[in-house]
Amino acid sequence: MGHKKDKKAKKSKRRKSDECSRCTREGEAFYCFKKNYVFDVDMARAFVGDGRESIELEPEDVNYSVDRVEINEGHLAHVDPSIPGIVAHLYYPDDDGTLVHAHRLIDGHHRASRCRQDKKPFYVYVLSEEESIAALIRSPKGSTPEHLMAAKVPVLE
Repeated sequence: MGHKKDKKAKKSKRRKSDECSRCTREGEAFYCFKKNYVFDVDMARAFVGDGRESIELEPEDVNYSVDRVEINEGHLAHVDPSIPGIVAHLYYPDDDGTLVHAHRLIDGHHRASRCRQDKKPFYVYVLSEEESIAALIRSPKGSTPEHLMAAKVPVLE
């Protein structure tokens, strides 16, 4: 993930369409790794509402993120690509049991896809490790570092 700072991202209202199934649902969660990891996107949005700066996500990271999710083409037309996405820290056990530390886009896939389509940069807010763990609703056993276990993330057995 690239880390080129931008000027403070402008606060913007999320555009919604009454006819779009993506816009009309209540609450939002992000599922990854076959739904073994679940993030509370609403909580993550509350965390990043603190005035922090956004950073530009490198184009190859935008591609990686967008290419791994299902994009609803009808939703793209009315998303606001100026709203930064959210990246969380993620921990998962490698095949040899080593705990791998990675980053994952948990909010903004459609906005990122729109930016890619419009050939514009896409910006993100990055959660701290503690915020990432707090926003994590569920994860597999052995996937959370001990120093962050105080967040009491439920783990799958």
